[in-house]
Amino acid sequence: MSAILRALFIALGHLPLPLLHGMGVLVGRLAWYVPNDLKRVTQLHLDLCLAELPAPERESIARRSLVHMAKAVAEAPAIWYGPKDRLLSWLRDAEATQQLQRLLADQKGAIILCPHIGSWELAGMLCASVGRITSLYKPQGGVVDPVILEGRSRLGAQLVPTTGGGVKALLQALRSGQMVGILPDQDPPWGAGVFAALFGLPAHTPELVTRLAARTGAPVWFCYAERLRRGQGFRFHLTPAPSQVDDPAQGATALNQGIEAVLTHLPEQYWWSYKRYRRQPAGSKSPYERLKR
Repeated sequence: MSAILRALFIALGHLPLPLLHGMGVLVGRLAWYVPNDLKRVTQLHLDLCLAELPAPERESIARRSLVHMAKAVAEAPAIWYGPKDRLLSWLRDAEATQQLQRLLADQKGAIILCPHIGSWELAGMLCASVGRITSLYKPQGGVVDPVILEGRSRLGAQLVPTTGGGVKALLQALRSGQMVGILPDQDPPWGAGVFAALFGLPAHTPELVTRLAARTGAPVWFCYAERLRRGQGFRFHLTPAPSQVDDPAQGATALNQGIEAVLTHLPEQYWWSYKRYRRQPAGSKSPYERLKR
């Protein structure tokens, strides 16, 4: 079954990017007009997180976000299994490449944060094309897991699981002057995070970034790939994260401030349908309860 799935990914991966993104547009528009939880969660998050925007603007962002979510799924086979020359052409960004090289020049390594915005799969590929990177990976299970692992590793990235052994591998990579890749906008398991404000709401936020930075002195930067219109390619953005501190709570607050800045730059390309606030402090109500009304 895994071999069949891999063959399907290869076939899809060789389709032109405009066609893949066009498929994403159709699926995303369908998700807007057909009642579903992805749409409801997206709208709820925008109402809560970007309440200062006029309602029509929030609706427009929600509609486009569903389209970009579908584009992210459609383009993944092209990034993982499509023609390598085409992939490398998407990664040609002299400014972003030079910035990554400068980060690695002092041999302290670099912590690269890739939120779920734009083409986050491509952001990881950019890093792998510049130098060695070890990225934290949550195993998916089933036949899809080896297919994803192979695809994400195609330019040499090392994928490690979200376990104690995986964290140890990240620390070793930084001490060797390498990059580590982390998705900073996920809800970590209990015991691996603290609550910090994200758009004014308590979000269970990983402590890992703060701890790695404190132990190694490695710089922390955000890296994300903006998806251009009509399958014309991508544009990379690299920005320094807010200054890191030793205290986990303060570090989580700084991390979320950086995430807010990235999300408000390209709100329509963020994956707003992810239930980021599903864990709440004891005694607090889940914001998703209103979806049951």
